[in-house]
Amino acid sequence: MKPELFTRENINDITWPSTADGEYARRYLLPMMMDGAQKYIKNIYNTQLMIAKVDDVIIPITISDFHLDNTYTVSPYSHYVSYGGYEEVKHLHNPPVEALIKLLMGPIAKYFRSADLDKVAYVNNYLLSTNLYPSVNSEQLSALSEALPKWFPERVIVFRSVDEKKNPHIADILKEKNYDMVLSRQVWYMDAEEASHTRQYKEDVRVLRKNDYEIVDGKDLSDDELARSLHLYNMLYLEKYSYYNPQFTFEFMKLARDSEILHLRALRRDGQINAVMGFFIRNGAMTQPLFGYDTSLPQEEGLYRLLTLITLQEGLRRGLLVHASGGVGKFKKVRGGKSVTEYNAVFAKHLPAWRQRPWKLIKAISKYAIPYFKKMDF
Repeated sequence: MKPELFTRENINDITWPSTADGEYARRYLLPMMMDGAQKYIKNIYNTQLMIAKVDDVIIPITISDFHLDNTYTVSPYSHYVSYGGYEEVKHLHNPPVEALIKLLMGPIAKYFRSADLDKVAYVNNYLLSTNLYPSVNSEQLSALSEALPKWFPERVIVFRSVDEKKNPHIADILKEKNYDMVLSRQVWYMDAEEASHTRQYKEDVRVLRKNDYEIVDGKDLSDDELARSLHLYNMLYLEKYSYYNPQFTFEFMKLARDSEILHLRALRRDGQINAVMGFFIRNGAMTQPLFGYDTSLPQEEGLYRLLTLITLQEGLRRGLLVHASGGVGKFKKVRGGKSVTEYNAVFAKHLPAWRQRPWKLIKAISKYAIPYFKKMDF
């Protein structure tokens, strides 16, 4: 088997696989390649989206050059420095440690920029916080891993969203191919069937009934409601968390609704949408890159917990494992969530030593960070 690489210039030559994953990839990736990803995700700069095809498996690849405002989904610098280094430390709730980390981040940030940290090819990158893997076998993965350094001889190769829970063979094969496992974040998986038997789940069902919300299918959202849904995402993921999260545009929301690149669900009461989530499905799992609610409403509304409930109900109905992404670990734990370390699988051995060093530093820091993340239920 010989992997093929497609760019905007030759994408019309591709034969899209007649599989669920292949059809999804066509609906999602083709508009972003032809129109430019920035039309759909505002904070993507200096980035080219490509597609690798191995047999009937489609794997998106992004190559980016440094831009200070890039979303962390296309930029290791934004991931490890701007977001993880400067903004995430506030969640440690330990002022002396926070101050020390911020002090150290200054020279580290300067070093990472001088070492071309952002000169990477991100593999399996759908430009989202979580990238589920398609069904890919060991031979296909091996062939792709060998082709990548030849396609991108001046870039570090990074497979995003690798963990040992859903697809352990991916991590195993990449380790065999001399990829280094470098900390990305802690993520949570939830078994919807197990979660449905927890006390919290039953309490969440009671809250949904009490608050009298209607669950609306995304296909039935008007343009105004779609705009309101985007605003709710921005309130939570941008204003409350970080502007380095993907900044979706209204065009993205329309693509999500009209082409179902996301299955949207919204909570409506008295004619107004107050919460929204959007999920996609791949290879027996689902994940929700779109989550948002009106943060100005009283906490007693329980909108985050209701969105989580809807997520679990969708997973239960479809028999799917729920990838609940990162963050709010204690909340997910009481609903049956189990934490897993997510890695960036990094290959830089085809590059000079000075290009390899920043990733070796991140890997060294990972050894200390991973136990701490697990202990704190991040």
